[in-house]
Amino acid sequence: NFSSRQQGRSARRRHARARAAVTPLPCQMLGRLGKRAADHASNNWGWYLLCGGGGSFGNYIYCNFATSKRRTTLLGAVEKRLPVNSDELLELRSVNEIHAAALLDVERALIAGRRKIAVDGEVALGELLEALPRLLGREIAEGYGVERMLAAISDNGRARLRVAEAIASLMFISIDSVGERLGGIYSAYSHELQGEGVPLAQARKLVEALLATGQVPLEKRVVEVKRPFYLPNEWEELTADAVMARIPPEDVQDDALSESAFKRFLCSDLVCIWGECYRIAEEAERKKAIELEADRKVNPPWWAFWRSAQPASAEAAAAAE
Repeated sequence: NFSSRQQGRSARRRHARARAAVTPLPCQMLGRLGKRAADHASNNWGWYLLCGGGGSFGNYIYCNFATSKRRTTLLGAVEKRLPVNSDELLELRSVNEIHAAALLDVERALIAGRRKIAVDGEVALGELLEALPRLLGREIAEGYGVERMLAAISDNGRARLRVAEAIASLMFISIDSVGERLGGIYSAYSHELQGEGVPLAQARKLVEALLATGQVPLEKRVVEVKRPFYLPNEWEELTADAVMARIPPEDVQDDALSESAFKRFLCSDLVCIWGECYRIAEEAERKKAIELEADRKVNPPWWAFWRSAQPASAEAAAAAE
């Protein structure tokens, strides 16, 4: 019995040693798997390339679609909150023959007239709506649009309005030129200016009023937030703080904007009041095209060999000498 047990233990030891010799170690198993994967990739590299390219293209399409959808959703939400749209702004201007000077006269009457209404430069919404027709000498056609705009910057009448801010917000209704309207906005703050230029704090409040009253184009009201290329981009609503943070430092002097810098700021891509940035860009493109065409007539490109360079004028030749 003892010898049989001894032989059994010896047999089990030999079997364990044989199994250990046959079973590969973990590192050997990983090596074999890696070799198999490499062989599979080398034999099927075309499928890997096709699947990778197709997945990348599909992700690109998805990111573009999701980014565009998020922008459209945000624009729709912003548009619903606006008191008037761009068409109503143009209609208000066309049906009311009001000049910028008349609005400035209203401001002076509210602040310093014999029957002044404003207290410390502020007026209640109801008082302003009641005084506007009387001081203008006429009723405002489709005045419900103006009422909605003024309510948007006064928290629906719960807060008092700064007279300068209210008159500047109403300057869009003037039938004068864009330059005269911009000058009217600057003049609306003249009684509050302690030096030359509009303080940045006042400019920020004006931007808030323009955003609230819908005088900034809708497509300029959203800002794209970049994300990694494999994720859709986000969109945020434009705020007055974001606009003020992007003012060029060279335009700011003593924490204020001069008259020229103030007008340039309102017409820039940062604010684009009444869509003026689009008109300015179109004029710049048209001027550039005219200059390019004139330059090509004088100095045709090398490939246009059938065109002969026009001789210089007598004045140009004399200047060259």
